[in-house]
Amino acid sequence: MQSVCLNRIFLLLLIALFCSVGVASAQTIAFFPLLDLSVDPNGINSQLTKRVRQELTNHGEDLVSAEDIMRFLVRNRIRTLGKLTTYQASLVRKELGTDLVLQGTICQMTAGEGPVLSLNLQLSRTSDAHIVWAQTANLSYSDMTSFLGLKDPHKLEDIYGRFFTRLLATLPEHVKTQNESFDRLNIATVYIQPKYLRPGEEVSCKLKMHKSLDEDGTQPNTYIQIGEQQYPLLPGGEGYYLETSWPAEESVGSYPVTLVVEWPSGKTRTGVIGSYSVDDHEPGARLLVIGTEYDGAVLFNDKLVIIPKLLDPEPTSRWEIIVTDEEEEVIVLVGASGNIPRNLTWEGKTSQGNIAPPGEYLIVFKVWDRVEHESSAEAIVHFMPEPPELLVEVSKENERVVVDLDSVTDTPLNFWWAKFYEENGRLLKLVQGTELPVAIELDVDSEAEQKIECLLMARDILGNQYQQKIANLFQLAANEDEEEDASIETEWIEVF
Repeated sequence: MQSVCLNRIFLLLLIALFCSVGVASAQTIAFFPLLDLSVDPNGINSQLTKRVRQELTNHGEDLVSAEDIMRFLVRNRIRTLGKLTTYQASLVRKELGTDLVLQGTICQMTAGEGPVLSLNLQLSRTSDAHIVWAQTANLSYSDMTSFLGLKDPHKLEDIYGRFFTRLLATLPEHVKTQNESFDRLNIATVYIQPKYLRPGEEVSCKLKMHKSLDEDGTQPNTYIQIGEQQYPLLPGGEGYYLETSWPAEESVGSYPVTLVVEWPSGKTRTGVIGSYSVDDHEPGARLLVIGTEYDGAVLFNDKLVIIPKLLDPEPTSRWEIIVTDEEEEVIVLVGASGNIPRNLTWEGKTSQGNIAPPGEYLIVFKVWDRVEHESSAEAIVHFMPEPPELLVEVSKENERVVVDLDSVTDTPLNFWWAKFYEENGRLLKLVQGTELPVAIELDVDSEAEQKIECLLMARDILGNQYQQKIANLFQLAANEDEEEDASIETEWIEVF
């Protein structure tokens, strides 16, 4: 009987041991939405985020709900993904009650035929924002092609299985956590402004606590530390915040802001509460316009593709595209805040929706970075929506008939041709070319009473087309005495 009791006790202890190990290994992870660099410096990919959540759950991870994550991001105004400050990590620990946070960055993603995926994941502790695990996986269709091509991937979902197996293979089952002293400072709000500034500009910090930091009735001294320099935090005029300010560094870079709390007893606590960046150079601008190039100029008649570029890519605060005519009047002004668009299309219309007159236009691209450094670039284009026009002159010289053709407009021609028909419908002559002016001699009796019909066709390098029908060519002759006006049609259909 005693042996049975001992066996039961041993079994219970064994079960308790395994259960305690299981509980210890079960750690909740706050998985944040993926930063998608393949789309935008601040892009979010909700679809792949949902897929990674599913893979993590299948892997056995306990995740904070997606709804709680989004509410946390909105509540704390976190607009930049992929990294957290020590202060933001402490907020995750305090508000979501988790020891770990998992963040990811999509470096490359191509869907459809020839799928490619590159993803980086980082697991860090919320106690000190220390990265405890990081893994990058890259996989493309070329890595999975076979000799016969029977199982070759044709869409992104076809590579998910092997990709996530490789990515999550080394994800630790349990991470040793550490006690966090900084969150016991009970910080409610931190404002560091501005986040981006020029060298020497003033940075300010406002900090609010949930409760007093007194120790046995003694208040500590609080400082903001930047490098080796400390700036005391003092009560502001509102009475709710501790405030201070300091000049930004002269060197370009990102600088952490550290809070230092010192009590008379000698006890000290420190922690990074945010950061700011110093920028001393403009992004640089370049403007590409895609139209028809001719003799060093860019021409278009329908749509002009405008591609703004940055010489030194960086996040921007706003941008503008301005179009001015030959009188320097602004006819188009578009712009927006945020990063520049990949491209724009101008259809030759003003901002009021009217078709702009033909002519030369100056397109100016302006962009401002986050500290309001301005860069600009410009390009000259020629808007030519009208078809070419030919001038026809007929003369009779020494029993010869000469037809002189010339172009009235400056639009370069791609080709032209002229057909001359006798009154009975017989083709008298066909002449074609690319250059004008030209003189065409007709082998007809200039004194005979007959009609010569002329068909003209011309097309410029933009595709604008011109056509003209002259029913009686002799009516245009300089020595013709007939009073009847020449019959000219500008629309006709030739039957071949």
